[in-house]
Amino acid sequence: MGAFFMSIKFYIPAFVWALVIFIIIAIPGVYIPKPHGAWELLSPDKIIHLAMFAPFSYLMMWGHQKRKGRKNNLFVAPLIIGTIYAISTEALQFYVVVGRNGNIYDAMADIIGVILGLIIFHKIND
Repeated sequence: MGAFFMSIKFYIPAFVWALVIFIIIAIPGVYIPKPHGAWELLSPDKIIHLAMFAPFSYLMMWGHQKRKGRKNNLFVAPLIIGTIYAISTEALQFYVVVGRNGNIYDAMADIIGVILGLIIFHKIND
């Protein structure tokens, strides 16, 4: 049991960031500003999804590397966890959060953010 708690400390930054994501997705829709004009064409919403999930997967990868102590073949667990969390947050928005609508395109942006975070981690740490 002690070894479990010793290894989980490496994931604390990712857990904190996951909580930030959860707080953001739980904001009721009436409090989310709607883009107007050219911003609608640039779809800042998808960029926000990327910006939320790239740091999450980066931090997951960092914790996983610190825990495992090696660099090769580490991306699978953070990729799976990030993808599950991305889909879960969209499902929560669709079914639970008032005034929000999770959708497949947001989930795809989240998952691309997860992948982007893993790529950035590997580029920086290889």
